[in-house]
Amino acid sequence: MKTFLKNSQSKSDFDLRAQFQGLRRDVAYLDNAATTQMCQSAIDAMNAYITGGRSNVGRGLYPIAEETMKKYDAARSTVANFVGVDAGRCVFTKSVTEGLNAIAFGLRERLQAGDEILVSAFEHHANLLPWRRIAKERGAIVKTMPMLADFTLNLDRAKAMMNERTKIVAVTMVSNVLGTVLPIADLADAAHRVGALIVVDAAQAAAHLPIDVVDLGVDALVFGSHKCYGPAGIAAMILSLDLIDSMEPMIVGGGMVDHVTTDGATWRQGIEKFEGGSPNVEAAIGFAAALSLIAPPPYEGGGRGEVLRQRLVSDLQSISGVTVFDPPGAIGIVSFTIDGMHPHDVADMLGARGVCVRAGNHCAAPLVEKLSTTGTLRASLAIYTDERDIEALVSNLKEIVKKAKA
Repeated sequence: MKTFLKNSQSKSDFDLRAQFQGLRRDVAYLDNAATTQMCQSAIDAMNAYITGGRSNVGRGLYPIAEETMKKYDAARSTVANFVGVDAGRCVFTKSVTEGLNAIAFGLRERLQAGDEILVSAFEHHANLLPWRRIAKERGAIVKTMPMLADFTLNLDRAKAMMNERTKIVAVTMVSNVLGTVLPIADLADAAHRVGALIVVDAAQAAAHLPIDVVDLGVDALVFGSHKCYGPAGIAAMILSLDLIDSMEPMIVGGGMVDHVTTDGATWRQGIEKFEGGSPNVEAAIGFAAALSLIAPPPYEGGGRGEVLRQRLVSDLQSISGVTVFDPPGAIGIVSFTIDGMHPHDVADMLGARGVCVRAGNHCAAPLVEKLSTTGTLRASLAIYTDERDIEALVSNLKEIVKKAKA
C-alpha cells in the first residue's frame, strides 16, 4: 500500500525529527492519532505572517489586507490540491467535527421519514452523532454496515444494505481505533448506484495515504490540520459542486452574506457562503505549510510505516496477556489490551515513564465496546516515529506487566 512514509530515513536524506521542536528524545510520543507535533515549516509560516503584519480577509482595501488575502487564497489552493481538487471546492472549518456537522446540517432537507443513512461500525463519534441527530429530527433511520471477524468492513453486506431508501453513506476512511482502511471507492460506487451521497471522514487518513477526491468519487470529504503536523483549529471540508450549490450553511453571519434586508438575507455563491465570520488565517497558512512537508515529494512510495507497525504488533504479541487487534492492511495505529489490567492504569504508568499512548474508547464507543468492555490502549505512529519509540513502549510495557504479575 502506498503511503507517505519513506523506506529509509537518514540525515543525508532529510532530518525529519529536526522539523519538530515539540519532540523530546526522552519521550516516546505515540499518540499521533489524537494530534501530531507541529512541524517547523508550519510554525515559521505562521510566524512570518503574524509578525509581518496581519489583517482580516475580504474586508480591507489597503496593501496589508491585500497581501493577507493572497496568502489565504494560496493556502486554500495548497490544501485543496493536496486531495486533488481546486480551491473552489475547499471550505475551511474549525475542525473535522464541525465540517461533518455542517454537512449533516446542510443535507437534512434531503431526508424524509423512512430514509436511511448508512454508517460503518468503525465511526468516530464525529461521523456518527451528527447523523443520528439529523435522522431523529427528520424521521430517518441510521443503519450500521458491519465489521468482519478480522476487523475489516463487510463490504458485501454493506453493498447489500444499499437500496432506494439509502440517501447518505457516511464512512471513515481509516479507523481511529484499529487503523483499518475502508474501501472508499467501492462504497462510493455502490452508493451512487442507488442514488445516495457518500460523505468521508478522512481525519486519520490524510497524514498516511494519498487522497484523490475525484478518483475516489466521493461527494464530501473532511480532514484536519492538527493530525497532519499543522496547527489546531482548522480543517478542510471538500464538497462536490452540487453540494456547494444546494447545501444550506450551518453558520450565518458576516462575510457569507450577499444581501441583508430588514426581513431576510441571501447568501454568497460558492464556498464563501459556508465561511461566516472571521477566518483563522494564520492556521490556514500553517495548515498549507504542513501539508507541503508530507505531500510527495519527499514522502512518496515507501513502506517504512508498515514495517514499524508490524514490528510493534509482533513485539506486543510476544508479551504474555497482551491481545493485539491487527486488521489486514491496517496503517498507523495499533490497539491492544492486557489481561487483568485497565487501559487507563497502564497508560498512566507508561506516561510516568515517558511513553505517550491513548487509553479508553477513543471517541468510538460502539466499536471499542465490541473489542473490550474497558477500552483499549492505542499506539499511533507518525512520520517521525522511529525504532527507539517502539522499543521504549515495548520494554516499559514488559516491565509494567512483569511487576503487575509479581
